[in-house]
Amino acid sequence: MNIKLFISTSLLIASFSQLSAQDFSKETIWQGKLNNIRLVLKISNDSITNQNTAVFDSPDQGAMGLQVSDLTITKDSVIALSAQIGGGFFGAFNADRTELVGEWKQGGTMPLVLKRVEKEIEVKRPQTPKAPFPYQEEKVIYHNHDKSIQYGATLTFPDTNQSTAAVILISGSGQQDRDETLFGHKPFWVIADYLSRNGIAVLRVDDRGVGETTGEVMSATSMDFADDVLVGIEYLKAHKGINIKKIGLIGHSEGGVIAPLAAMKSEDIAFIISLAGVGVKGMELMQKQIHQGNVQLGLNAEEINKVDTLVRMIIDLSDRYTDKKQLQAAFAKSMQEWLDNQPEPLLVKLGYKGPNADKNIDQMAGRFFMPWMRFFLKYDPSTTLGKIKIPVLALNGEKDTQVSAKENLAGFNKLLTKAGNKNFKTMALPNLNHFFQHAETGDMSEYATIEETISPEVLSIMENWIKDL
Repeated sequence: MNIKLFISTSLLIASFSQLSAQDFSKETIWQGKLNNIRLVLKISNDSITNQNTAVFDSPDQGAMGLQVSDLTITKDSVIALSAQIGGGFFGAFNADRTELVGEWKQGGTMPLVLKRVEKEIEVKRPQTPKAPFPYQEEKVIYHNHDKSIQYGATLTFPDTNQSTAAVILISGSGQQDRDETLFGHKPFWVIADYLSRNGIAVLRVDDRGVGETTGEVMSATSMDFADDVLVGIEYLKAHKGINIKKIGLIGHSEGGVIAPLAAMKSEDIAFIISLAGVGVKGMELMQKQIHQGNVQLGLNAEEINKVDTLVRMIIDLSDRYTDKKQLQAAFAKSMQEWLDNQPEPLLVKLGYKGPNADKNIDQMAGRFFMPWMRFFLKYDPSTTLGKIKIPVLALNGEKDTQVSAKENLAGFNKLLTKAGNKNFKTMALPNLNHFFQHAETGDMSEYATIEETISPEVLSIMENWIKDL
């Protein structure tokens, strides 16, 4: 499961400056990092209006050209605000005007230093596939049975006359494109390229609401995404080059939840590979993820305990109430009681005190009470892994700080054994993080800084396991 620091991709309007336009007649680029995620501020002059304008780029997240709505420049400082996301950058020039030292404010506040650079630093992603490819590739469109959802996908398959095994790649939480693009990495493309070079067909699909795939997102749950996978199975079964007895699933993170949900609904799935999949109850995993996130944000032990109490309260309310109005009323009452008993510094850090407090609280509640989250909090892997008898390979990185290898692989072992599954294997892989990159700490902030997209060892393990079935 992946929880992202995110800068809105919505374009905002207008800009103005208190400094003469000539000072930025040539574009200046200022670059820094928020939790190791690059943030770029570009300031230039509009030759038509003779006004200074600015945009934010978050290249590691693929969010480029986000226009600043309110730009104020003085001889000492720069303030670049984005009204729609309720935040922005507040910085002061250093002595030689090569740095802007300040803060990023968006709910909470984080220190940020932007250094002037001649051009944006390019990120190296050496594993991203490059043509020519020794296999066939098809850009495909297919639909569900009632034509209400269109799926955009890429099918890669060996250039052979023989029918081949095939896999569908299933992404983690959040809306992702068919390559599972994140921080410039394209892990699903890397996996597809490797497997198809080695005789295995791969279907990788845009998630709902992304690229060429349509479909309702806000009310959808992991069960709906499992239905999407089954549509992909039907597509592969109709493809003349695919061995219909050897169609499997590779699910990453939440995809490791979706894959067994799909397998419970279809006998056409021959095997499952779980990459950083969930072997514990959803409620348990979510509490641990939020706790770990607050550690990374720098909250002290007492503050973390207070937030943990809040999280348990919200999860309990979500579990207790099915009626939306009753849930909202109970939340409002309980949240106010919690706020009344917290120290002001903690509320400021969380963004729960100040001009955007109500907005931040509403957004937090909205995430917890959306159908996807409520389904996940109730998810119990004993209802899926505890019944699956098809071959399963479960891989987790020992430095995964989002889905712990120890607890989750123990869950896989326990439940698949209980199911009487005679062909499963679990592996905790040293030095690999949630995305199976070789990592120093496994912290989420490292993902963007690591050049490796996915460990070659993981690619080899998956290939050999599939071929040995």
